[in-house]
Parts: sequence; C-alpha cells; structure tokens
Amino acid sequence: MLLQFTKSLGASALIPLMSFFIVEGLGSKPWQVGLYTGLVMPLTLVANRWAGERLDHGFLVKRLLLISICAFIVLTALLTQVSSLLMLVLLVAPLMGLANMGSGTIFTYGRIYAERNDLDVARINSWLRMTVSLAWMIGPAASFTLVAQYGFSVTFFCAFVVGLVFLVLAWLSIPADFRSNSKPKAKSKDEPVNWGLLIAGLTCLGFVVTNTLFVSAMPLFFVQETGLPGSTPGLSLSVKCLVEVFVIFGSVRLAERIGIRQVLVLASILAATSMLLFTQVTELWHVIAVSVMEGVYYGLFAGVSISFVQSFAPDRPGRATAIYMNSLFLGGMIGSVSMGIIASATDFKTVLYVAACSSVVALIVLMATLRIQPGTAQETT
Repeated sequence: MLLQFTKSLGASALIPLMSFFIVEGLGSKPWQVGLYTGLVMPLTLVANRWAGERLDHGFLVKRLLLISICAFIVLTALLTQVSSLLMLVLLVAPLMGLANMGSGTIFTYGRIYAERNDLDVARINSWLRMTVSLAWMIGPAASFTLVAQYGFSVTFFCAFVVGLVFLVLAWLSIPADFRSNSKPKAKSKDEPVNWGLLIAGLTCLGFVVTNTLFVSAMPLFFVQETGLPGSTPGLSLSVKCLVEVFVIFGSVRLAERIGIRQVLVLASILAATSMLLFTQVTELWHVIAVSVMEGVYYGLFAGVSISFVQSFAPDRPGRATAIYMNSLFLGGMIGSVSMGIIASATDFKTVLYVAACSSVVALIVLMATLRIQPGTAQETT
C-alpha cells in the first residue's frame, strides 16, 4: 500500500502539472501540449502491455519495478534542466511512458502476494486503489502550491525526492526472487481471444471517459456558464474525493453481498444521474450534494473494477492489470481530447451530457454481456 501511495504521489504531482509547465514554464503554445501527451499516452499503453506479459511469464517483479522507478527518477532530474519543448518530447516523454507502468506492476504484485498468503484479493485490490485516490488528493494540490511559491525547478526536485523514497521502499520491501508462477508462452494462434477480459476493459473505459470529461469541463462550466464562485471546482473535487475514499472501503463488502457486476451496474446508474444533475445546478449547495453522489459512484467503480477485470484472467494477472491500467490511460486521453472538441462546437453543459452517455454505454455493455462470466470468458473465441 505504501509503495502504491508513493508511486501515485509522484505521478499525481507531475501529470496534471505538465500542460501548465509546457505553456507557462516553456512558453509553448497550448496546442503543443498535444505533442507531449500524444507521445506519452501510446508509449504508456505499450509499456503497460509489455510489463504485464513479462510478469505473467515469470519476470522478476523487483527488477521490472526498478526499471519504472529509475525512469521516474531520471525524468524528474531532467525536468529541472529542461528548457525547450523539444527536450521535453525527446527526453522526458519516453521515460514517462516507462515510469507509468509502475502502478500496474504494483497492482499485479499485490494480487499475486495476496493469493500466495491467502488474503482477500478483492479487499487488497480496493485498499491499493484507495491509496491511489489518497495520493491524488495530495499530489496535484501540493505541486501547484509549490510552483506558485517556489517555481517549477523546486517542484520537480521534490518529485525527484519522492522518487528516491519510492526506490528505497521498493528495494527494501519486495523480495529479490519474487515472481509469478511462470507459464509457457502460447503462440498467438493457439491462444483464444479472451473476450470477457476485453469487455471488462471496455466497461472501465466508459467510466473513465465519464470522469475525465467531467473533471476537464467542470471548472469552466461551474464558473463561466453557471456563474458560481471560483472556489466551486476545488470544493466539488474535494467532496468527491473524500466520499470516494470511504466508499472504496465499503465497495468490497457490497460486492460480496450482491456481486461485482451488480456494483458496477449501480455505479453506472449513479454516474449518469450525477452528470445529468450537475447540468441543473444553480447554487453551491446543489454542487456539494451532487458531488457526494459523484463520489459514491466513482468509489464503487474504483473499489471493484480492477478485481472485475482480473477475474476474467485469473491465470494472467499481469495481462489483466495491463488491460485495466490501459483503460484508465486511454479513457483519460479520449476524455481530454473530446472535451475540447465538444466544448468548442457547443458548450460545457453538452460535455456533461456526453459524459452521462458514456456511463450509459458502460451500463449497456454490462447488461448485454451477462452471459460472459469469469471462468467462461477464455473459452469464448
């Protein structure tokens, strides 16, 4: 849990800050942010898939995680010296892709560790996911505060220190010989397509697109279109994150009672409802009330989604976790790009309607694939 928290703290301090650094720190134009993100995202997807396959075939967890950590440490050191967009794209972006595979590696490590020690896998997954939420409550706020007070170089140096702490934790806590039970690598033509795993990833994608669309559009929608105070976006996000952490704890117990798929169905209904309600807010207390619902839906999703995805490939936890992590990154990319296009063509309220539709799509996928259950998914080709 401490490993995942430290990894997420470093990532959350940098990822939201990079677009601001490109525009304000390097003096680049806003559209040039896409040059950086357009390279980081596909590299991250490839790195996650590569790491998942290595883990499933007996690659040492510690060695793989150290690759990610060293990439993070080097890129934070480079960021203190970067003076042009070209340096950022050529030097930092590839390292960021490698660094981003760390979370998936820790999730996979947590699952294998839990199975070998007869721990509740779903609960361990939810606790690990909770540490990610806690880190994202702290990291972005801390990094932007440091930038405002001391500048970008000091902020990047602090992230470098977090990377060093992460390195020490990984070195001390992960056994040097820890690996999954190595499995023979099947030829692609002999291995059936795991449609259940892909559908589970698609479901997660729908939730993440909803969340990204809303978070991207929220500040301008609340302040410009609705006329609410400038503090409203921050207050809404704080309420949502606080509720989310508590709901993650309870999501596993709820899943034990009604099933993981049913929890995700409930989350999708709450997601679509909260997005539609946000379009109607006119007062600050309206925002706070709906933010509570938003926190409930995202907490339910965050608490059980990785266990849902992994359940379709119990013998391939690395691959399943890679699918899960890639759905998060891909959903974030789709949501961020789509928000700008939709808002430019219409307005920010329309973005929220599209966000609601994305959750409805996730609900439809969940209901339409009831027959595809864990254990039978790999037999479907």
